Amino acid sequence: MEERYYTVDIIVHDRENAYSKVNELLHQYADIIKLRVGYPVPDENIAIVFLIVKTNNDTMGAFTGKLGNIKGVKVKSVAVN
Repeated sequence: MEERYYTVDIIVHDRENAYSKVNELLHQYADIIKLRVGYPVPDENIAIVFLIVKTNNDTMGAFTGKLGNIKGVKVKSVAVN
């Protein structure tokens, strides 16, 4: 299957409860992550994470699906090419 680049925006609305689960999942998929930028906002109990990943469509769907199933997390991805 053809690989392509994607951008992934992750908004963690409940940092105290969801962030460790997000981090665990990011570590599981570390081999496809090319860039990771995180911006924690402790005063508002949120975190924003921006990723660039290179993978195929099936893996991308599995990855974003698992992220989206974490309570308090919203995720959006866009294929770059």
